[in-house]
Amino acid sequence: MSLRVRLMVLSSVWLVFILVLFNTFLYWFVVNITTKSEKELMLGKARTILENRKVVEPQNWKSPKLLEEYLTSDEMIRIVGMDGKVKLQLLYDGNEVARKPPIVIDRPYFAIKRIDRIRFLYVDVPILTKNGQVGVLEIGRELHRWNDYMDVLTSALVVTSVGAVVLSAIGSFFYSRFMFQPIRQLYTTMQLIQQSGTFRKLDGEFTAKADELGKLGVTFNEMIERLEELAAKQKRFVADASHELRTPLTIIESYASILKRWGLDDSELREEAVESILSETNRLKGLVGSLMQLADSERAESLKPEGIDLVKLIRSAAKHMEVGFHRDVAVESPADSVPMTGDPQKLRQLLLILLDNAIKYSSKPVTIRIKPEPESVRFEVVDRGVGLGENEKRHVFDRFYRVDQARTRQTGGFGLGLSIAKSIVNRHGGTIDIRSRPGVGTIVSVTLPIDELPAPT
Repeated sequence: MSLRVRLMVLSSVWLVFILVLFNTFLYWFVVNITTKSEKELMLGKARTILENRKVVEPQNWKSPKLLEEYLTSDEMIRIVGMDGKVKLQLLYDGNEVARKPPIVIDRPYFAIKRIDRIRFLYVDVPILTKNGQVGVLEIGRELHRWNDYMDVLTSALVVTSVGAVVLSAIGSFFYSRFMFQPIRQLYTTMQLIQQSGTFRKLDGEFTAKADELGKLGVTFNEMIERLEELAAKQKRFVADASHELRTPLTIIESYASILKRWGLDDSELREEAVESILSETNRLKGLVGSLMQLADSERAESLKPEGIDLVKLIRSAAKHMEVGFHRDVAVESPADSVPMTGDPQKLRQLLLILLDNAIKYSSKPVTIRIKPEPESVRFEVVDRGVGLGENEKRHVFDRFYRVDQARTRQTGGFGLGLSIAKSIVNRHGGTIDIRSRPGVGTIVSVTLPIDELPAPT
């Protein structure tokens, strides 16, 4: 059963349930209101009859004329003894009203009985004397007009209920069709995406709605846009990785071919070929290592958080780069210690990547500024090197992107360093930003939370 049919059935069942409750209450309310006056009249008549002292005395119950003056049309008056037997009974016409069995009660009693589709109202009042109760006075009356009213009311309730259910079913059909149209459009779009293998978005008519379906459409389009972006990045990554791998492999293949043809007899050519092959092999090894680092940095489970002192970690990384590159790296911090939670190995890798870039592209000293904040810590790696243009800043975190292809190849880079750095920062729940001007220098700003790491996503 489809969702649309289930909605129609559920709405119809719910409407029937509400109608049953409403009609039951309405019927009960009308019955009580319309019979209340009849009950009061018959009770008053019974009390009037009991004011006659002859009616109260059992020895007079054998006289049929005792109650004749009180009998009206469509009515029954009878006296029931304490033994439950009828002592005196008068009927105006017919005997249907007398088919109710006599009862003995000790307090006023009201009842509406349906006999052969005709309703009768009965009032029973105890007959009391100084010596106690001696019997029961019962008055029964056929409710001709009330019967007609109740039949009309019942018919009206049934007809209106059936009409309401039919109209509800018709309305549910069109309403569900209207309501499920956007869902069908969404389903159709998803099927087209699956069949064609291309990304598609919902049209503006769907997303322009201000209801939940419109919000769903906006979210769906945003998701598709994100998937398109990720797919494009994946294709670009595969293409770039293939290109990076193809160059050294081509060189290795070329020199291996040269060795096979002429290198066995030419020592100089053999030495040149071996050195080139070794150089390109080391380059391949470095590229694969960088790719492994990138994949490892994007795995949430690879993080091993623990309590660390960020100032101590930064000073250690700066000292390592000073010794390795014989360059000055200054660390400026208003606090001697900034405790936080993080993976010390990943954060050290992050610092080495940022310092390596700053040292390679700047001949002047590099500065690291640490700025503790209430719930986070921010540090900046500042260099006064060549700087970056606006277009370059937008792509520096892309994989395999190089600001200067020739210069980067000379320094051994693959364009993966900042991608790895950004992944490490993201895994720590932080942000990374670059501010730069050509010819002035670059400031890489990293903000990290000092509390526990966010849950892996």
